Amino acid sequence: MDRSFSQESTAASRRSELFFWGFAVLTLFLFLGHNALSGSEDRWAEISREMLVSGDWLHPSLNWRIYFDKPLLTYWLILPFALLYGGFNEFIVRIPSALAGLAGLWGILLLGRKLFDRRTALLAGWMLLSCYGFLFWARAAAADMANMAAIVLAVAFFYQVEDRAKFYHYFGFYLICFLGAWAKGLPALVMPFVVIASHLLMEKRWLRHLKISNFCAFIIATAIFFVPFYFAAVVPMEYPHRLPEGNALSGLELVWRENIVRVFNAFDHKDPIYSYLYNLPRTLLPWAPLIIVVIAGMIRNWKKLPLPVRELMIGTLLMFVLFSCSTSRRWYYILPVMPFCVLIAAAGIGGGWSVVKWDRPLFLLMRLVVIVIGSLGVASLVGIPLWNHFFDFEPPLLLMIALPVTGGLTLAVMLVDRQSESPIDRLTGLPPRTGAMVLGCAIVMAGVFDCVMPSMTKYRTEKQLYRAFAESNSGIVPERILIWRDDAPSKMLFYLDLQRPVEECLGFWTRDLSREEIAAMTPEQRVEAEYQELLSELRAFVEKNAGHRIALSSYDRKSDLELLARAARELNLPIDVEKPDYSERSFEVVKSRSRRRAIWILNLPQESDLRSVTEHEKE
Repeated sequence: MDRSFSQESTAASRRSELFFWGFAVLTLFLFLGHNALSGSEDRWAEISREMLVSGDWLHPSLNWRIYFDKPLLTYWLILPFALLYGGFNEFIVRIPSALAGLAGLWGILLLGRKLFDRRTALLAGWMLLSCYGFLFWARAAAADMANMAAIVLAVAFFYQVEDRAKFYHYFGFYLICFLGAWAKGLPALVMPFVVIASHLLMEKRWLRHLKISNFCAFIIATAIFFVPFYFAAVVPMEYPHRLPEGNALSGLELVWRENIVRVFNAFDHKDPIYSYLYNLPRTLLPWAPLIIVVIAGMIRNWKKLPLPVRELMIGTLLMFVLFSCSTSRRWYYILPVMPFCVLIAAAGIGGGWSVVKWDRPLFLLMRLVVIVIGSLGVASLVGIPLWNHFFDFEPPLLLMIALPVTGGLTLAVMLVDRQSESPIDRLTGLPPRTGAMVLGCAIVMAGVFDCVMPSMTKYRTEKQLYRAFAESNSGIVPERILIWRDDAPSKMLFYLDLQRPVEECLGFWTRDLSREEIAAMTPEQRVEAEYQELLSELRAFVEKNAGHRIALSSYDRKSDLELLARAARELNLPIDVEKPDYSERSFEVVKSRSRRRAIWILNLPQESDLRSVTEHEKE
C-alpha cells in the first residue's frame, strides 16, 4: 500500500471518529438539565440527595424511609458531581446516564472494529446514537443505560482479550459485569455470557478458559460485589432514617427478590410474553424497519454469513428469548438487546450480507422521510408566526428556534449528499450513499430529544408548584407538612430540598384485620374503615402541631378530596378543597388525565381551642 495513501486514510479515520464523538457528546449533553424530572427520575434524584444530606451512602431512602428496591451504584455515581457542584439539579442527576451512553457507544465501536471493520463499527455507532431507546435512557436519571453499557462493554472486553486472557483480564471482565449488577441487577452478569455462549461453544473454545486464574478472578469479583451489601447490613442506620412499613428488605434480600423471584414469579410488571416483539422495535426507532428487513435478509443468506456474524446473531436471539421468558417484563428491560441488533444490521449493510433488493426501498423511504421532516422544520419559520391565530398559547422559545435550525441542518446534509463524491460519507466515515441518511436521522433525533422535548418542560407543572411553594416564605418546617392519603412525593422532597422527613397520612386500616375479615366487609364498610384510620392520623397530626402553621398536600382525585373535606369538617379545619393555596397550573391546550397536586396552608388554633372543639364533637 502507498504510504501517503495510508497516512491520508488514517487521518480521515481520525477525523470521522472525532466528528462522531463530538456529535455524540453534543447530543447527550445539550440541554440535559433543561427538562423537569419525569417518570422514575425523581427516585434517583431524591435518594442521592438524601444520601448527601445524611452522609449515609449505604442506606438508600425516600423521605428517609429505607428504599432498597434498586442497587447502590447509580446513586453513588451521582454523588461526586453533586459534591463538585455543591448541590443538585436535573443536569447533575442525569450526568451518569449520559456518560454511560458514551461508554455504551465506545463498547459497540470496540466490538464492531474487533469483529468486523471500522466502517461497520461507525455505522453501528451512528445508528445506536440515533435510536429512540438509547436517547431516551441516556438522557434520563435511571439505571437502565448503565446496565446496557456494562453488558456491551463486557462483551467487547471479552473479544479484545480472549486470545491472551490472564488473571487480570478475567478480573476486569467480571468487574465490568458486577458493576452492571450494582447498577441494575444480575442481568448484567448473565447476559454477557449469553451473548458469547455460541462463540465459546464453537470449536470448544470454552475449554481454553478452564483456568484457576479465571476461577480466582470470579471469586474475588463476587466478594467485592457483596461488600456494600454486607456493610449496609452491619452498619447501623442513624436518624432520621427509618424502616418502611411492612417492608424491611435488606440489600441482599433485594438481590434475591429482584433477580430470582421476579424472573420466575413476577410480583409486578407483568406484560404479556410477546410484548418484546413490539417493544424491541420501539427502542430501535427510527431504524426498526430497516434493521428488521436487513436481519431477515441475513437469515435468508445464513450460509454465506461469516462465523462471527452468525455467533452474534445466535447470542442476541438467546438474549431476547431469555428476557421474554422472564415473568417480569417492561419495555425498557429489553434495552440491552438493542445495541447488538444495531451492530448486526450494520454488519449486514456494510458487508453486503443482506438482500439488496429488500434494503434499497427502505433506504429510499428513510431518505424521503428525513427530507420531509427537514422541510417541515424549515416551514415552521412561516408557521410559527401564525401560531397564535390558531392556538391560544405561545410556543416555547426553544421550540421556535430548534425546529427551523434542525430542519435547515437536515436539508443541508441531504443537499450536499447529491454531489458525485459525497463529503458527508468522508466526514462520517460511513459506507457510500449512507452517510447523509444516517447523519440526517441523527440530527432529527438529536433535535427532538435535545430541544423539542426539553422545550415542553413548561407543561410539567409539579416543579412549578413546588417552586412556588418554596418561594412563598411560609416558614413551614418538614415536620409540619402532611401528605394526604399517599406517600411523600419524591419530586416535592427534591425540589423543596427538605432536610428531614415529612408526615404521611396513609390510613393502613388493614394492619389489624385478617384477610377473612377484610373479605367479609362491603365496599362501603372498607371505605369507612379507611376513613376512620385517616381521620385518626390527621387528628394526631393537628394536635401535635397545634398553634403552628402547617401545609397539607393532596392529589386532586375526587375520592381523595371528598375524604379530606369530610375530615376537615369533623376537625373544624378551614379547608376549601376546591380552592387550594397552591395547585398545579392547568394548560387547556394540553389535555391530560394525570393527577395533579394541590397544597393548602393552615394556621392551626392553640391546643386548648382544639380540645374544646374535640369535646364539642363528642357531645
